[in-house]
Amino acid sequence: MSNAKHFLDNKYAFIPGMIPLEICNMATRYALIQKQAEYTPEDDPEAQVYMSHSRYSDTLMETLLYFLHPQLEKELNMELCPTYSYYRVYTPGHDLKRHKDRESCEISTTICLGSQYIHSNPDYNWGMYVDPDSHKSDIAYDDSGNFISSNNKGIMYPQNPGDVIAYRGCDIEHWRDPFEGEDGSFQVQVFCHFIDKNGPFYPEWAYDKRPGLGYTTKDK
Repeated sequence: MSNAKHFLDNKYAFIPGMIPLEICNMATRYALIQKQAEYTPEDDPEAQVYMSHSRYSDTLMETLLYFLHPQLEKELNMELCPTYSYYRVYTPGHDLKRHKDRESCEISTTICLGSQYIHSNPDYNWGMYVDPDSHKSDIAYDDSGNFISSNNKGIMYPQNPGDVIAYRGCDIEHWRDPFEGEDGSFQVQVFCHFIDKNGPFYPEWAYDKRPGLGYTTKDK
């Protein structure tokens, strides 16, 4: 089955080896150097991954988003408009709660750039879960504004550097178990987000309501 057909039927697709390893290795080292020299933690207690090093609209990652754009259009057989990039360095103890995404993440990708596992299990791989059945409910929040989650166990996809999981971020739940490993373990992920040019959110959320790629604010 083609990636486009799988995405159409299931609202996600796993695309191994889409990003060249040379780019992944460079971007991983870049993220780790930034973490060491210019640590920018998610320090809000309500943050998605509390105290993880992360950046919105980093110039290198926005450039990767730019080059991924036509490749992803071809893989998914869709016309897309970029919205924004975000990268994060995960370390042991971090997890990712079950959630759906906001409007500018209509077509999302999570890309493994690099990892180092110091773990007793040599086959350990910290993958992401998707629940392809969670889109069947049109209601994502209850009357009190609480997120409604399905109880399905989901499907876990391990990721090696360069592997891409593309998914409809507003429609299907996705999450990660707590990251296991000893000190020195890490995983660098970049999230490149798009909207469907022929869908309901274009052009309102184009470039995440910024003037274009690379801007860190939405001021015009």
